[in-house]
Amino acid sequence: MQTSIQYPKVRLGKKQVDLFPYWMGLLVLGVLFGLSGAFFVFRDGLQVTGLSNKVPWGLWISIDLSSIALGGSAFVFGAIVYLLKIQRFESIGKLAVLLGFLGYSTAGMVLMMDLGQPLRFWHPIVYWQPHSLLWEITMCVVLYLTVLLAELVPVVTEHPNFQNHPWLLKFPILQTISKFSRTLSHWLHKAGPVLAVIGMTLSLLHQASLGATYAVLYGRGVWFNQSAPTQFVFSAMSGGICLLFIASVYVFRVMRPGLVDDDAFYDVARLAGAITLLLTYLRFWDWAVTNYYSFDQQISLQTKLLDTISPYSLTFWLGQALFPVIAGVVLLNAKQIRNFRYLVAAAVIPPIATIITRWNYNFVGLIAATTYDPYTPTVKLYTYSPTWVEFAVGTLVISYWLIMFSLATRFLPFHGEKHTEH
Repeated sequence: MQTSIQYPKVRLGKKQVDLFPYWMGLLVLGVLFGLSGAFFVFRDGLQVTGLSNKVPWGLWISIDLSSIALGGSAFVFGAIVYLLKIQRFESIGKLAVLLGFLGYSTAGMVLMMDLGQPLRFWHPIVYWQPHSLLWEITMCVVLYLTVLLAELVPVVTEHPNFQNHPWLLKFPILQTISKFSRTLSHWLHKAGPVLAVIGMTLSLLHQASLGATYAVLYGRGVWFNQSAPTQFVFSAMSGGICLLFIASVYVFRVMRPGLVDDDAFYDVARLAGAITLLLTYLRFWDWAVTNYYSFDQQISLQTKLLDTISPYSLTFWLGQALFPVIAGVVLLNAKQIRNFRYLVAAAVIPPIATIITRWNYNFVGLIAATTYDPYTPTVKLYTYSPTWVEFAVGTLVISYWLIMFSLATRFLPFHGEKHTEH
């Protein structure tokens, strides 16, 4: 059966206005502004940024890590739908694939800018460095993005235009392409379990390796420790599933009411709440080991220096400890609360905590870094301020994410098998 899509409108006076064209126009302006910054990066290199040899990672890498983390629902729901065979999550799983693809493609765009030589983006694929964590991360991201693209093709070909658009009868070449795309989609759907296993493996590898990368940096200190790989994996699951819950409520309750049962939403919320509480529990013990049980005097000095230039400790205790606990408890009790406004409000917190975590890993270890001296280590406070070019490129990739998400949620049907017309 074909489920109609209801386009949200806003009442202005006596008229119901569809804000979608204006929203898209605003995002196009963001893209144009971002392209101006990208032009200067390609022309002049990284000297137009606020980055330096002391602080080589900044705003861009934080956006990169955050977008990868917020796409973490894809590998979770790939396993739930294809391996555990829980079909009532099928439509939500397709949305998870979309979020994963957008997150990883956004990260790829950021890395194109973050490289000193953008035109050499293909070098890691050809020139292997198997002893490098960053090389392993790069290969996992490239391969996983390919898997996500393969999983996304069947979602796109569900659109009715691939079957009954008038142009298919008018232009035989389009009919041939449509038939091939639907055949390819059929085979990729059959390969779903295999793709789910490969995707989950690649995602877990590079999410953990991202945390391990910080553990081997010379700064170490507050955040660079052995628990970083585990925290990166669980924070990606927490933030990614919460973002999926928010998107699912919009796509399947506002635009496509009745396509997904409310109980499925509650189960997604409960899963997100449980993982958020587990992550917060691990984070608390990590803080205790690092700050309370540790004999490293440099850690307290790093924290004091950071607090002089930023609300570092406040963001940790509120953004990564207290609020996530509240959000986790609310989401875990979704079936008792049964109020989507409260649940969505709570689900906003874990993605923000995920972004704060990624920023703190860069901020703490690079801005207030411990010098590499085995006898008399000291803590140095460096400076970093993003330039307009960095903000422009950030606007570009975020606008791209929002454009693709807006188009997909407006036009793709996201049908499950029981809703698909054969």
